[in-house]
Amino acid sequence: WSMLASEQLGIPMDRIEVIHGDTDLVPVGQGTMGSRSLQLGGSAVHQASVELVELAKRKAADLLEANPDDIVLDKLDGRFHVAGTPAAGRSWAELVQQSDEPLLIDTVFQAASSTFPFGAHVAVVDVDTETGQVTIKRVVTVDDAGILLNPLIVEGQRHGGIAQGVGQALCEEMVYDADGNPVTSNFADYTFISATELPSFELVPMETPTTANPLGAKGIGESGTIGATPAVQSAVVDALSPYGIRHIDMPATPQRVWSAIQEAHR
Repeated sequence: WSMLASEQLGIPMDRIEVIHGDTDLVPVGQGTMGSRSLQLGGSAVHQASVELVELAKRKAADLLEANPDDIVLDKLDGRFHVAGTPAAGRSWAELVQQSDEPLLIDTVFQAASSTFPFGAHVAVVDVDTETGQVTIKRVVTVDDAGILLNPLIVEGQRHGGIAQGVGQALCEEMVYDADGNPVTSNFADYTFISATELPSFELVPMETPTTANPLGAKGIGESGTIGATPAVQSAVVDALSPYGIRHIDMPATPQRVWSAIQEAHR
């Protein structure tokens, strides 16, 4: 959010404070679910920043006795001045100090339509037919999230999502005893994936802008989990297809895989 605001306002990111979760200041909000943080929340920040600049231009025009259409914002130093005469201008701080009213924008962004990210995940696995152990050899993914405003965050989302998807396919499971009591109630008993079981992911970049918001951004939060899980599960089943196996319940644990192989031999 700070990056989006800074880009429009010409104010350094370290001088922008982001406040969230305070219902006294932010009475309306629905959260970040559905990979909507950037495409909706970010677009709202962008829209508010653009509207704030326009408000500030009108304030600066009054102080500089100029037409608002002639006022420009120099984003390098965050100063408003008449086009062509940068020497006489006003900073954001000066505008606030010399204005009778606060520079405040309260805006709502409404997306024109849903966005439709897309992608493809390919998994290569080895299956030990003696033990049922599955080893991930390669994971290659294409995930399109529209315009990438922060590639580092997107890469982290993809890596984490892929790891979670692989974990769901191979090991993560809530197990209950005969009386319905959970026996995987803590991380000592619940199996989750770790870096030890994962290869380096191969991420193929792709950016297809959307017209549903001014940032051209789509969701990325669930892409890893949506693609990796069926890719890995399908790879396991494909590896066992010579035995006539066409399905294994998730997660494809060594015991499930071994049992399926033994059943196929009967």
